[in-house]
Amino acid sequence: MQTNTAVVENQDINFASFSVENRKSDPFRVLDGRYIGHDGFVVPRNFDEFHERFPEYVRNWFKRHAGRSTPIEDVEDGTQDLLIYLRYLPTASKHREAGKEDVVQTFDPQKHYGASSARFFNYINLCLANKFRSMHSRRIKNPLCRPGNLSLTAAWEDADRDQADDQFCHRHSEHLRRRCQRQERQRDARQAVAEFSEFVKRKDSSVLPAIEAIAATATSSAAADVLGTTTAGFCRMRSRLRQLGRCFQTGKRVPRQRKPYKRRLTTRVIPVSASAY
Repeated sequence: MQTNTAVVENQDINFASFSVENRKSDPFRVLDGRYIGHDGFVVPRNFDEFHERFPEYVRNWFKRHAGRSTPIEDVEDGTQDLLIYLRYLPTASKHREAGKEDVVQTFDPQKHYGASSARFFNYINLCLANKFRSMHSRRIKNPLCRPGNLSLTAAWEDADRDQADDQFCHRHSEHLRRRCQRQERQRDARQAVAEFSEFVKRKDSSVLPAIEAIAATATSSAAADVLGTTTAGFCRMRSRLRQLGRCFQTGKRVPRQRKPYKRRLTTRVIPVSASAY
């Protein structure tokens, strides 16, 4: 049986001669504040629209780059980390000064030579690749995650040897056990925040920006400045978040949001005696 793959000898390739990106700009137009490429592709406004239109894109991208032997737990954790990276810009990002909140909003068709589907997803792939390299670099610095680790031997005998595996190390290392527990709590906290954000988006999206303000600031006044409201207005949004949090944990029905309290002005009536006339 013949194959359709020809045998090719190894040849020296000069990668400097290859063009990383087509520098010729593609035409695009702007309609109602949205970028539309020459192929008819409509660039998503933000991460929420991107994830709604392409819900499995980040997961499939991670699976392609992580390898087939990656455990399903690592695939889920890596996908969540990449989704959080796309959803929230760093607090010190220069793009936040322009009012942008996620990575999808930072796409600029003028800098990337067009707004077509290929241009947009090329930008998303570059961002995901940068984050993936950072995650991989942090992972290989962990001695337990290096593929070239050698097993430690407690009793060196040719016939019978007791090897110290990962379970032995975790069972006899308080430091490793505490670190793993801390990492599990952080992963669970990230997943809980993502699920709660989706819950708030469905039930009352008006208080969704308060979650980002709380995560980015330390005081109520600073959070109010980020949201462009008063401290009382931020406290009202925070109270609503607490109410939604209780409903999220207990599964109870979300009550309607009360209207802002307006203080009533009462007029004082001064009695006048008959002798005054």
